[in-house]
Amino acid sequence: MKILSLGLSSAPDEIRARLQRYCRALVQEGFRVAVDESSKGNYTFLGCNIAEGELSFRNYEHVKNTLKVYVAQMLADYIVAHEEKNLIRKIVNHNYYYFSENERAAICDNVLKLLDDASGDFGYTDRTNRILTKLKDYFDIHHELVLDGFLSFRLKDYRDRLTEIVDKAVDEYMLDMEYKEFIRVLRYFVDVQETQIEEVHIVLGDGDAFRISDERGRNIHNQYLESVMLGNEEINYEDLLISALITIAPRTVMLHFCSEHGKTHSAVDTIQKVFAGRVSVCRGCSLCIDNIGIPETERN
Repeated sequence: MKILSLGLSSAPDEIRARLQRYCRALVQEGFRVAVDESSKGNYTFLGCNIAEGELSFRNYEHVKNTLKVYVAQMLADYIVAHEEKNLIRKIVNHNYYYFSENERAAICDNVLKLLDDASGDFGYTDRTNRILTKLKDYFDIHHELVLDGFLSFRLKDYRDRLTEIVDKAVDEYMLDMEYKEFIRVLRYFVDVQETQIEEVHIVLGDGDAFRISDERGRNIHNQYLESVMLGNEEINYEDLLISALITIAPRTVMLHFCSEHGKTHSAVDTIQKVFAGRVSVCRGCSLCIDNIGIPETERN
């Protein structure tokens, strides 16, 4: 008597092996359940069968329900661990076909990173439990499941959430491409700009606070830094600092951090990329110590 049947178009070996191990465990408990295999078109069907007349109705229901719960958990784990990547690839290829193959591959990688970093709602455990619930509901009514069909027609909410993650990954990918192009353009301006000051020291404090000086410790002023005196509340201090540095085009940039927060200053990463090969980081000096807690009024 067939308890349930699974139709698989790919990776039946892994699922077959897990089914057989579980059925052997049932045999050790006194229930003879065997796994058979047949082919229909492109699908391999794995059936779990128990000898008729061997069990009471109560035992039969127990074995059937226990097996369905196990198979549901196994398939939920398998879908998230293996089929999820295929679903993501299909979504990306369908919705963003106009990207190159390499770009689509990079987007897929970004999606997987976002999913790996997810916790709580739609984290790994949440995704598995969502699918597990759908599988249990399905097995309450049916004894045969074709995995491809289940993925296509029974997991709409799950696929919709994956699509949202794909869209987010595309947005981040585009922003990253724009940022890289922005850095490339800035590096070009630095390369063609005539150096005005050989060595520049930048002291970065809490928040957006910074101080910029030459090698003799004298504050540097130019048209960009003077704009802060206008009291424009909308001014972006990172843009201000980067614009000033590009105008000065120093051969050497020394970064000083007067606090741990200074190391996470929004401009640090951009400076290191735009002035690649010219940036050094101070390990601690009087300039750093003397500028601890740069007042907001002295940011320039």
